[in-house]
Amino acid sequence: MPRGRVKTEAVDGGLFVRLPASLPAAAAELDLATEPGPASLVSGDALVAAHLASLDAAVEDGVSLRARQGSHYTPPALVAWVLEEAMRACGAHDESAPTTVLDPACGAGNFLVAAAVRLAQSGRLRMVDVLATSLFGVDVDAGAVELCRARLRALVPGDATEAERAAVDDALARHIVVGDALDVAAIASLVAGAAAPLRGGAFDLVIGNPPFLNQLERATAASRARAEELRTRTKGAFGGYADLAGAFLLEALRVVRAGGAVGFVMPQSFLAAADTGPVRARALECAQLRALWAANERLFDDASVRVTAVVLVGGHDARPSPMRRAFGADFKALPARAVAQPAVDEPWSPLLSDALGVPTLSTAQGQGDGDATIGGIARATADFRDQFYGLRGVIRDLAEPPEGAHSLFPRLVSTRHVDLAREAWGAVDARILGARHRHPRVDLVALAEVRGMAAWAEARLVPKVIVATQTKVIEAVVDERGELLPLVPLITVTLRAEAAERGIDLWMLAAAIASPVVVARAAARYYGTALSGAAIKLSARQLLEMPLPSLDAPWRASAVALRDASRADTAEARRAALGRFARASCEAHALAASDAEAACAFWLARCG
Repeated sequence: MPRGRVKTEAVDGGLFVRLPASLPAAAAELDLATEPGPASLVSGDALVAAHLASLDAAVEDGVSLRARQGSHYTPPALVAWVLEEAMRACGAHDESAPTTVLDPACGAGNFLVAAAVRLAQSGRLRMVDVLATSLFGVDVDAGAVELCRARLRALVPGDATEAERAAVDDALARHIVVGDALDVAAIASLVAGAAAPLRGGAFDLVIGNPPFLNQLERATAASRARAEELRTRTKGAFGGYADLAGAFLLEALRVVRAGGAVGFVMPQSFLAAADTGPVRARALECAQLRALWAANERLFDDASVRVTAVVLVGGHDARPSPMRRAFGADFKALPARAVAQPAVDEPWSPLLSDALGVPTLSTAQGQGDGDATIGGIARATADFRDQFYGLRGVIRDLAEPPEGAHSLFPRLVSTRHVDLAREAWGAVDARILGARHRHPRVDLVALAEVRGMAAWAEARLVPKVIVATQTKVIEAVVDERGELLPLVPLITVTLRAEAAERGIDLWMLAAAIASPVVVARAAARYYGTALSGAAIKLSARQLLEMPLPSLDAPWRASAVALRDASRADTAEARRAALGRFARASCEAHALAASDAEAACAFWLARCG
C-alpha cells in the first residue's frame, strides 16, 4: 500500500456504479439508518489519520512502523474502480454474483466498507446479512483491524434487532482478524470459521491494496526466512527483488473460486519489471486478466510510487471476453479490446500503449529482417553499488588534469552529463557521493588502492556508447576514444568484434540505440518501471533485446545525422539534424509510411 490518502471523489458513469467517497452517503442511498453519530466512524477519515500518525511515530532504528508494515490506505475513487470491475468480472448481475469478499491486507477497511455497501445495494442481501456472512479481512496491524471492525459495525441499520447486532459482532470478531494473510493457516482459519459455508470452499472476490514492500529497501525488506518460504511455496515465482505485493496476488489467486475475481492495487512496476515476470506468468497460468488501469499521476499525497490496478478471474473461460481498460487519475475508460491474454513471458504494460500515445509500428511488407537485435552486434553492462561507492574519496574536481598526467585523470560522467548525442561534462554541475562537481575526474592512482576498481576502470576506458536511463527518449553518447568513466546507473555498450567486420561503427550503434522505433517499443513495453510515467527505464539486457535496423543505407544515414546533431553549434542546426536522424532511422527499420510518420512525430515530441 503506498503512502497517504488523496481527496478524490468517486466517479460517475462509464465503468462505475457510483460509490460515494463519503460512505455514510452510500448508506443513505440504501435507505439504511445508522446509529446516531457514527457517520464519521463509517468514513473513518479522522480515526484513520490518527492511526497512521501513531504508526509514523513508532520509530525503531530510524524506520517507522508504518514503513515496516507498508500501511498506506487507498483513495475512494480507486477503491470504487477496483470493486466495480471485480464484481463485473465475476458476474455481479447473474447467478454467479459474489456474496463473499476477502481483503487479505484490510487495514482500516476501505475496501470492505465499500464492498458492504455495494453488496447491500445489489438487493440480494440485507446489510445485516452482508456484515454477518460476507466480509473477511486480515491485517498484521491490530489497531487497523479494530478500526475496520468499528467502521463495518457502524453500517448496522438502526432498526436491526439485538440478535442481529450480536450476530454481526460475533461475525466481525471471527471474520476480521489480526494475522498475516501470507501464512496459509490464517486464510484456512477464516474459511473454517465462516458463519456460512463458502461457495466451493473459496472466496467470490479477493480485493485490496496489499503492502508494497520492496526487498531492495532495508525499511521494507521481507526477512530472508520469510522470503525463502514464499519462494518455495510459489515454486520460484516469487523471488529476486519482486515486491511483496506479488506474493499477495498469488495467494489471492489460490483462495479465490473458479470464476471468482481478484482485484488488486499493485505497484506500477508490476506491469513490466523483470523480477515480477514470474509472478505475472504464474497468475496467467491460473487466471485471466479482465481489467487493467494505470495512471501517470500519483494518487497518494506522500508516496513516490505510482500504482496500477489489475482484475483477474480465476480459472480459464473459453468464452471471449473483452478486456476493460482505464487510464489516468480520472479513470477515463479506454475502448474495450478483445485482445488475447498476454503471453506468459511478456509484460502487461503494452496493453495500455494507446493511452500512452505510443504508436503501434509494423514494417513494410517484404522489407527488412525484423528478428535482428542490438545484442547481435553489441554487449551492454550496467554497474552497481560496489562500483558507485568504490569511487568514494577518489573523485577530483579538475577542469584540466595535472600536466603530463591526462591519462591518469579520466573524466567521470553521470546521467546529468548524458544527453541525446551530446555530452555535457563541464557544462553542468552534478552531485556525486554527496558532493557537487562541475569537472569530476577519477584519480586512477588512488583508485588502484580500492579493491577491484582498477580492473573496472580498465574495462570501461574503451571506445563505447554510454546510455542514460530514466529519460523520455533513449539518450546515448559516443565515446570514440574511450576517455570517459560512467557513473551508476549509466549503461556501457561496446561493439562485438564481428560488428566491425560488417563495417558497423559506434555511431551506427548509437543510432540503433536511440532510434524512434526503439523508443516507441521501450515506452510501451516497459511502462511503469521508471520513476516518472513519461520516462523510459531499460536494463542492459532489455536494451540488447531491442530491434536492430534492417536496411543498411538508411541506417548509415541515420548515424551520420546523429553525429551531425552531436556536433551542431546552434539549436536550429541540432533540431534539423535530429529530424534527419529520426526519418532515416524509421526508414532503416522498414516502417510503413504512416507508421514512420507516427514514430517520428512521437519521438520528436518527446525530444522537446
